[in-house]
Amino acid sequence: MSDAVRFEALLAGLKDGLPTTLEKPVLLWLERLAEQDAGAPDWLREHVPIAGKVLRTVAASEFAAQQLLRHWDWFTTAFTDTLPPETAATDRPLPADPDATSFMQWLRTTRNRGLLGILWRDLHDEAPVPETLADLSSLADRLIIAVEEYARQELAARFGRARDPEGREIPLVILAMGKLGGSELNFSSDIDLIFLYPQEGETDGARTLAAQDYFTRLARRSVALLEDVTGDGFVYRVDTRLRPFGDSGPVVASFAALESYLVNHGRSWERYAYVKARVITPPDDDATVQSLHAELINPFVYRRYLDYGVFESLRDMKSRIAAEVRTREMARNIKLGPGGIREIEFIVQSLQLVRGGNLRQLQCSSLQQALKVLREVKEIGYSTAADLDRTYCFLRRLENFLQALRDQQTHDLPTNRADQARLALALNYPDWNHLNADIKRHRAFVNSQFAEVAFRGEGERESSALTAALSRCCNIDCSESDWQSTFADEGYRNPQELAVIISEFLSSRATQQVDATAGKRLKALLPGLLGLLQNKSQPDVVLKRLLGILAAVLRRSAYVALLNENSAALERLVDLCERSGYLADEIARFPLLLDEMLDPRLYSARLTAELLRDDARERLASLGDTDSERQVEALARFQRAALFRVAAADFSGQLPVMKVSDRLTDLAEIVLGHALRIAWQDTVLKFGEPGLSDNGDRRAAGIGVIAYGKLGGIELSYRSDLDLVFLHDSHGTKQHTDGARELDNGVFFARLARRLVHFLTVQTGSGALYEVDTRLRPSGRAGMLVTSVDAFERYQAENAWTWEHQALLRARPVAGSTRIAREFERVRSHTLEHLVNRETLRDDVRSMRQKMRAELDDSASKSFDLKQGAGGIGDIEFLVQYLVLLNAAKHAEVIHYSDNIRQLGTLGAVGALNDRDVRQLQDTYRRYRTRLHHLSLDERPPLAEPHEFSAERALVRDLWDRILG
Repeated sequence: MSDAVRFEALLAGLKDGLPTTLEKPVLLWLERLAEQDAGAPDWLREHVPIAGKVLRTVAASEFAAQQLLRHWDWFTTAFTDTLPPETAATDRPLPADPDATSFMQWLRTTRNRGLLGILWRDLHDEAPVPETLADLSSLADRLIIAVEEYARQELAARFGRARDPEGREIPLVILAMGKLGGSELNFSSDIDLIFLYPQEGETDGARTLAAQDYFTRLARRSVALLEDVTGDGFVYRVDTRLRPFGDSGPVVASFAALESYLVNHGRSWERYAYVKARVITPPDDDATVQSLHAELINPFVYRRYLDYGVFESLRDMKSRIAAEVRTREMARNIKLGPGGIREIEFIVQSLQLVRGGNLRQLQCSSLQQALKVLREVKEIGYSTAADLDRTYCFLRRLENFLQALRDQQTHDLPTNRADQARLALALNYPDWNHLNADIKRHRAFVNSQFAEVAFRGEGERESSALTAALSRCCNIDCSESDWQSTFADEGYRNPQELAVIISEFLSSRATQQVDATAGKRLKALLPGLLGLLQNKSQPDVVLKRLLGILAAVLRRSAYVALLNENSAALERLVDLCERSGYLADEIARFPLLLDEMLDPRLYSARLTAELLRDDARERLASLGDTDSERQVEALARFQRAALFRVAAADFSGQLPVMKVSDRLTDLAEIVLGHALRIAWQDTVLKFGEPGLSDNGDRRAAGIGVIAYGKLGGIELSYRSDLDLVFLHDSHGTKQHTDGARELDNGVFFARLARRLVHFLTVQTGSGALYEVDTRLRPSGRAGMLVTSVDAFERYQAENAWTWEHQALLRARPVAGSTRIAREFERVRSHTLEHLVNRETLRDDVRSMRQKMRAELDDSASKSFDLKQGAGGIGDIEFLVQYLVLLNAAKHAEVIHYSDNIRQLGTLGAVGALNDRDVRQLQDTYRRYRTRLHHLSLDERPPLAEPHEFSAERALVRDLWDRILG
C-alpha cells in the first residue's frame, strides 16, 4: 500500500471535525512527515488519541505544522497521552559555556517548542485564557533574562562589571511594557522593553566604560540576540520606542533621567502605557524595584485625586485611532478596530488612572485583575464586568489563534476561506459564519461600553436655549452689563449681583492665568453650572460659594473635568453650596472632598460606625507597607471625607443631633485607634516592645487612651478638641523594651504619646486631624504626659479636686489596651463612689461655675451664649455632674454612662430628679445642641438672640436655684 493511500486511510479515520477545506493541507503534511520519518505513520496509528489532536493542530496552524515537522523526534518523546504542560519545551537546560551560535539556537528552539506546547494546550481546551497569556509571558520572561545574563557575561570578558562608587554591582533593570508588562502576552507579539539602570558608575575591567556606555552596549546586544533571524527563526521582535524621548532618546536611561522625563515631558498617552510597567529582571535588592515604582512610575501614572481629565485624553486618543483605522481600512482589525481589544484596555486603564491614586489595589498591570477590582468597588457593574471579561478572553483567544496561523503579528480577520476555516476549527465553531456572528456581537458590546465610559459626561448635558445663551456669554467674554442682561432675560433673581460675581471671577488674575486645558474645561463647565442656579432663591450667594471652590481647584483642573464628566455630581455640589457655607468652604480648602460628590448616596446613605470602620480599613489597607506619614495623610483624607458626609447628612435632616454626635464620636475613636497603631509601629520599630519582668516571666506592657470632655461624653461636635489622658500599666524599676536600642518603659510610652499627638495635630494636605488637649492629666501641665495606672489611682485618692471628679464623670477608654481599659473603669468607679468630698461638693461646684461665668465674653451680655450663658448648656452639665456625684455612693448605676442624656435618665431612675424635670432637661439639652451644630456648620459663634430659648433658660435657672442656689 502506498504512503498516499495509507495516509488517506489514516485521515479518513481521524478527520471528524476537520473542515473539508483543510483536508488537503493536512494530507500534504502527512506525506511530508512520512518523507522525513518513515516510522511516523506507525506512531500515529499507535497513538490514536494524540494523532487526532495532531491533525487538528496541523489543520488549525501552519506554524504548528512546521514546528511539528522540525521537532517531530522531540514531540514523540516529550508528549504522552496525558500531555504535559509547555514546561516540556521550556525546561531545556542551557548548554554549558555556549558560543553565540549555539546560544541563539537554544533560544529559538526553546521559544518555538514552548509556543507549540502552549498552543497545543489552548487549542485542545486544556488551559484557560489567563493561563495561556501568563504562560506566553513567562516564556518571554525566561528568555529575556537568559539573554541579559549571556550578554552580561560577554561584556564582562572585555570591560568587567559596572559598579557604583561603593563597589556594588549596578544591575540592568528591564521594564516590560504593554502586553508583556501585564503578563498578558499574545502568541506572536512584539515585546515592548525599556532598559534602565539605578545609578551612575563605571566598569571594573582593564578597559573601563561609564555606566551609560556599558548599559547601552548591554541593551543593544540583548536586543540583537532576541531579534536576529537565523535558520531557526527569531526569538522576539523588540520595540524600545516607549523609552524616554522615543527613537530620539538614548537606548538606556538612568532612574534619574527617567524621573526627569516623566516629570517634565511625560504625556497623557504615556500614563496609559506605564500602567502596564513591570520589572522582569529585578536586581538583587527589592528596594530598588520598589523605589522605581513607588517614587518614579506610580506618582506619574496615578494622581492623588480622582483624575477625570483622563476621559478627555481618552476621547482624544480614540479619535486619533479611529482616524487611523479609517485611513488604513482597519475595520477588520480586532485590536485597533471598533470594539477591539484596545477599547477594552482603554476602558479598564482609564478607570485605573481615575481611581488608582486612591485605591492601591488598582495599581496593577494585569487587566483582568484590575477589572475584578473595578467590579468590587462598583466602578463597573457586576454583570458588565463579567461580560467584559468574557469578551476580553474571547478576543484574546481569537487573537492568539489568528497569529498562530503563521507566527505573524497580525490582527486582521482573514478574507480567504482556508484561514477562516482554521479559526472556526480552533475556536470550536461549526463554520466561519457562526464565528463571525459572535465576533460582531462581542465587538458591538465593547464599542457600546467604550462609548459609555469615554463619553460618560458628554451625553448628560442637556442643550437648551438657556445653556446656549450662557455658553455665548462664556465664549465671547461678555461684559458685566451683558451678563446682567442675560440673567435678567432668563428670569434669574438678583441678576445684578450675579453679573458682578461672575465678571469679577472671569476677569480675576488667577482665572486669566490658567493654562489652556483648565480654561477649556472651565468654559465647558460654566454654562451648566449657571443653568442650575436659575430657580434658586439666592443664586448670588450660591454662585459666590461655587466660584470660591472653582478658584481653589483651577490649577488642578482635573476637578473641573470631574464636574464636566458627572452632571449628577455637579447638581449635588450646587445643592450643597445652597445649603451650607461651611461645607462649601471645606471643599474649597480641601478639594479632595469633591470626590464625595460622585456618590449618589451622599444625602441618603445610612451612616454607621461599622461603615466608617470599613472605609478607614480599606483606605489604609490599600497603602500596604508604606511609611507612617503617608498612612497619616490617608487617615486625614478619610477623616475629612467622613466629617463631610456627617455634615451633609446633618444638613439634609438625615441625622438627628444625637446621632450626629454619635457618628462624630465614632469617627474620632476610629482615627485614634489607627493613629495609635501607626505610632506604636513606629516606636516599636526603633526601640522594641515594652515589657514587664516578674519572677523571670516577661509580659507585654500596654498603653490606654482615655477620653474626657466631649469625646468622653459621646457628644463630639464639628470643631471639638480631643481631651486625652494616657495611661500605661508598666510598674516597678528597670522595666524596658526588648529592642536593640533598649529604652525604659516610661520613656518609651512618653515618646509613643508624643508621636501619637504629633500624628493627630500635624498639618497634612487634608488639614490636621484634631486639636488635642492633654491638660486634664494628673497635675495638669506639670504632670507626666503618660501616667501609670498605679500613679493615676493614687492621684485620684490623694490629690484630685472636685472639678477633676466632675471631669472623671465624662471619661472613658477609647483606644489601646483592653487591660488598661478595665483597670481605668475600676479606678473611676471607686473614685466616684467613695472618694468624692460630698460635704463641700455643692460649694465646690458652684464656685467652679462662677469662675467660668466670670470669663464670659462681653458679647454674651447682648446675646445668649448657648454654652456658658445662664440657663445654658454649662448649667445643665454642672447640675447633672453635681447630682451624679452626690448620689454615686448610694446608687452606683448613675455613673455607668458618661454622657449627659443617659446620666439624666439614670438620675430619674433612682429618684434624684422627677420624670418631668428629666424629660424637660433632656429636651432642652438637645435643642441647644442642635442649634450649636448648625451654628458651627455656618461658621458662626455659639450665640442666640436674647429673646430666644426664654422658656428653656427659665427652666434651667429654676432647677439651678432649687438644687444649687
